[in-house]
Amino acid sequence: MTPGVDTTAQDGPSDGRLEAQDATTLEVTVGDAGVAEIVLDGAHVLNALHSRTHELLQRTMTDLERDDRVGAVVLRAAGRAFCAGSDLREVGQLQGAAAQRYVQLDFATKNAVAACRAPVIAAIQGYCVGGGAELALACDIRIASTDAVFAFPEVPLGSLPGSGGLQRLPAVVGAGVARDWILTGRQVRASEAFDRGLVTRLVEPGELVDVARDVARSIATHSRTALWLAKVALDPAPAAETGLVAAFQMLGGDACHAEPGYARATSRFTAKERP
Repeated sequence: MTPGVDTTAQDGPSDGRLEAQDATTLEVTVGDAGVAEIVLDGAHVLNALHSRTHELLQRTMTDLERDDRVGAVVLRAAGRAFCAGSDLREVGQLQGAAAQRYVQLDFATKNAVAACRAPVIAAIQGYCVGGGAELALACDIRIASTDAVFAFPEVPLGSLPGSGGLQRLPAVVGAGVARDWILTGRQVRASEAFDRGLVTRLVEPGELVDVARDVARSIATHSRTALWLAKVALDPAPAAETGLVAAFQMLGGDACHAEPGYARATSRFTAKERP
């Protein structure tokens, strides 16, 4: 595979609140078959999403959109988890306008993935939780290994699923199942996720990347115009990060985070999930 977009980002963060030395970064390549690969590279934090990660992912999606070679994208992750959600070391400390800005940033990232003209295939292993599950939902196709575990733990933590998760999950698994998963925050094993349609292919862990690449290579042979128009028709009215849904998420998340129990819950959760 040949090098694609450079997202190693030696420049400093664009905002004084970002301290991203320990944050998940990205590795991006574009292969000769028209398949781009984005690898979440933060195994030490279970690929949690920091503000810096969001900025890199948005920039990457913009660059891949402009690359005429790209017909499909594989989004995968290093280590034993796909993504543990937002980096609570950062997000757990945000309130007020700072929390609202993060929600909008998060929303914009997931929208950038969902709006990519090239289909995006998520290859999911291990934990796919919270913002990580919402990132997977923004992808067009989700392929999971048998060790994958999904969860939307925000409500039990005193918060709300963000970045379109409240809207995309019911559209995929149905309203009743979405209510169960979101209101309980329970863990959903790969087999149940497959039965409910959250993932459409279930494979052994050692086969995950190869299967995702095969699907992407097949898709990349199709007409770029047909792929783009099919994607637009399948989701004709996406929620914008500056619209009503986003405003609700920004203000609702801020209201939840202002309650005293949220900080305690996220501290316990971070300690429990630390590898």
